[in-house]
Amino acid sequence: MPKKKLDILLIFPMAMILVLGLLSLSSALVSKFYVQLIWVIPSVMVFVAVSYFDLRIFERTAIPIYFANIILLLLVLLIGEKIGGARRWLDLGFTKFQVSELTKVSVILFMAYQFNLKPTLEGGYNLFDILPEAFGILIPVYLIYKEPDLGTSILVGAVSCAMILSTKINRKWIIGVMIFVLVSVPVLWMWGLRDYQKTRVLSLVSMLLGEESHELSQTSQYHIKQSIIAVGSGRLHGKGYKRGTQNMLRFIPEHHTDFIFSVYAEEFGFFGVMALLFLYFLLLARILILIGKVKDKFSALILVGSCAHIWIQVVVNIGMVTGVLPVVGIPLPWFSYGGSSLLFNMTLMGLVHNVSLHRCYV
Repeated sequence: MPKKKLDILLIFPMAMILVLGLLSLSSALVSKFYVQLIWVIPSVMVFVAVSYFDLRIFERTAIPIYFANIILLLLVLLIGEKIGGARRWLDLGFTKFQVSELTKVSVILFMAYQFNLKPTLEGGYNLFDILPEAFGILIPVYLIYKEPDLGTSILVGAVSCAMILSTKINRKWIIGVMIFVLVSVPVLWMWGLRDYQKTRVLSLVSMLLGEESHELSQTSQYHIKQSIIAVGSGRLHGKGYKRGTQNMLRFIPEHHTDFIFSVYAEEFGFFGVMALLFLYFLLLARILILIGKVKDKFSALILVGSCAHIWIQVVVNIGMVTGVLPVVGIPLPWFSYGGSSLLFNMTLMGLVHNVSLHRCYV
């Protein structure tokens, strides 16, 4: 039976999300729209190239890519450009490169490669069996956290955990790790979070409890409220393209990056939001279907990691924009502004497309 040349069920929702994102970006900030449009060209080229490379190339280079990524993360901390109090970018002269976006891809490849080498144990892996992988994940998570970029460090850790849980893990160890995490929460709160990160959490909690704080209302609480007003004011049909008052009057914070969903919701309303969420659902459903058709563990883990990567970002971004989760700086995939984010999201989907074309039963 001849191989597929394209997986339309994968490409269509991704392309439509990208188009809607560009439409919202052109409304939020025209200058950034043109920059993002330029980034679309190399991103699509990378998607095509990764889709048709021999997947064994990525399997063989997973460890070198991982170590190269670690070196780049160290360089960011040493010589990275500091913007808004954070070092997250390497200045390449012609553009700024956010290395943590590469980490999202390199970690998925690293985990898929490592677990592909491990034999499946009848009783499931215990903590000691996965220590090399756990240590390998803690290094980039810690380096990203030090930038500081709490949102991306949580995302990378959560995607890695999803990939670990998708393998066979001994239940006793899962319960033990959950207890350890719960016990560690007070310690992380006291010594792991910075003051502004604690403020964001306290701001959300006070809002959910209906309490007002003058100090918080001037910072995080104000931003969340403006975003919620924008989303709610869209109602059913929205105010129309470039007619959103919260957007046009610049009340929405970071309206072209983390909070671009509120721009879209204000202008296109409930029906527009449902259409966007349906596109994400189609994309995730397609990847889940591919997991059931895949031929090998390496490919299956790439699909699991990619699915978790998209799902977590969508849930966290929309959650923080609508005021049900703390603001942690997670972008909306293919929607928020960011060249590095777009490039490596397309790289990841190129891997998924590659698996669909070459490693799945028809």
